Amino acid sequence: MSNTAFSVHTRALELAEAAGAELDVLVVGMGATGAGVALDAASRGLRVAVVDKGDLASGTSSKSSKLVHGGLRYLENYEFGLVREGVMERQLLMRLAPHLVRPMDFLYPVWPDTAKRRLLGLGLTTYDVFAIAMAGRGDVRRHEKITAQEAVALAPALAESGLLHSYLYGDCGTDDARLVLAVVQAARSFGALTVPYAEVTALALDGAGRVTGATVRDRLSGSDVALRARHVVNATGVWVDRLQSLEQPGRPAVVQPSKGVHVVVPRERLPLLEASVLLPSKQGDGRSMFAIPWGAQTILGTTDTPYDGAIEDLSLTGQDLEYVLAAGNDVFRRGLVADDVLGAWAGVRPLIRNPDSASMSDISRRHTLVEGSGGLLTITGGKLTTYRRMAKDVVDRIVERDGRRARCRTDEIALGGVQPLPVLHAEVVEAAAALGLGEQVADVLVRQTGELAHDVLSLVASDPALGEVLSPAAGHIAAEVVHAARSEGAVTLDDVFSRRLRLSLRSRDAALPAAPRAARLLAAETGQDERWATAQVAAYTEAVRRERGVLGLTGVPTTEVLGAAG
Repeated sequence: MSNTAFSVHTRALELAEAAGAELDVLVVGMGATGAGVALDAASRGLRVAVVDKGDLASGTSSKSSKLVHGGLRYLENYEFGLVREGVMERQLLMRLAPHLVRPMDFLYPVWPDTAKRRLLGLGLTTYDVFAIAMAGRGDVRRHEKITAQEAVALAPALAESGLLHSYLYGDCGTDDARLVLAVVQAARSFGALTVPYAEVTALALDGAGRVTGATVRDRLSGSDVALRARHVVNATGVWVDRLQSLEQPGRPAVVQPSKGVHVVVPRERLPLLEASVLLPSKQGDGRSMFAIPWGAQTILGTTDTPYDGAIEDLSLTGQDLEYVLAAGNDVFRRGLVADDVLGAWAGVRPLIRNPDSASMSDISRRHTLVEGSGGLLTITGGKLTTYRRMAKDVVDRIVERDGRRARCRTDEIALGGVQPLPVLHAEVVEAAAALGLGEQVADVLVRQTGELAHDVLSLVASDPALGEVLSPAAGHIAAEVVHAARSEGAVTLDDVFSRRLRLSLRSRDAALPAAPRAARLLAAETGQDERWATAQVAAYTEAVRRERGVLGLTGVPTTEVLGAAG
């Protein structure tokens, strides 16, 4: 079943199939780590199902800084092993998913008052050495020291910053939610069942207290389904303590949630032409931030503050916004204000709780694997870049439990095709041009879908109206909405605009003018009616408004958007 198209039409059948026989592995959580566990386990020949109470990557895994990196700043805490692991995984992902994980140039600016600046060259040399250890598996630039003028040429936003000089080094950017999707699709190719909007409400325990499965509520139908599994994996990120409490009530919390906020501003207000910028803290709190070019926009973030509120109520606060803008203005001196902000997102990282430290910067980004009293395997901590290593640790333990010999293969499984990227890009540009579509659309399709870009273009060939660009903020076309529903597991309009296309983040209006048409396309694909489409526009509007918090949602009035959908 899982080798069929990943769509809402196959979802109920896959959940029924999962309930029909005992699974080897049930994975709870379809973020980067959960998807990674599903792929690793399925590729080792295990019968796997992965469920999530929402869409894939709808938690932390779509709220990152959109980077695959070693974590240069972790060298300040002498976490050499963590950095080495990150760099090695970065190099590997460049080979496995070249359309999604791409080299980027970064600047580490140096001012006359920069602390420890003599150590920066040594740290960057260490970074290079770790990359060289993975020679032949993709490459990023080695670091070099450049003048202030050379740095400003790459990042004009630094022109008024009083720069002394800068270091130029290499790392990678990605689309985090699309990377998770690619891992899920790879897991499906090995037979994994993947069921979004299926919430675990209880764990099944045998007479000895061992976890033997779970009760899952289908959030689309409202029905409950019992799943049996020899191994259950808790990969729910910041929610891991909730699932652990179902196995062992009263258990001490493992995770200290850390809130991270990013804002998006127009490129002309924070111009970065050829490089991202790592912003060393100039506010005395030890935090670092990034400024990252993102098409016609620039990303600025992230914060790193303890969060003890309800995860579901997470949103941008006035304090968050003030901090990010102040940090950017301290470096760039561009006078950024709230009215410059186009969009924002807030996420919570699942850091391992450290009772001896009150500082988030002191908490390690390492991951940990915890085996509960009933055998529940909980994996948490870590970061997006190291999801594959985290998954490997989990499945190694499962194989050890079973007394089997089955090596990890995920270091050789392509995520999105094996065609060389330049060849693929040239083919897609030519095919798009034949349909009257510009190179920007082709670029976006290649970055989004890899070799499946041709499937999207075939939709336009059959219906030219699907070649319409949805928003001036990015080159996404209507055909991508149809493709998301047919082949990418999208169920709601929020799934499409927030995690498949990221249109919720790129403009003040969050692409609301295109929402009614997109909702109708989605309704047609999923067998729903006009009333459902109207409700989808309203739900998407509220989801964006909630996440943006104090920023609000400006642009097209809600009543106008809903009227267009009705």
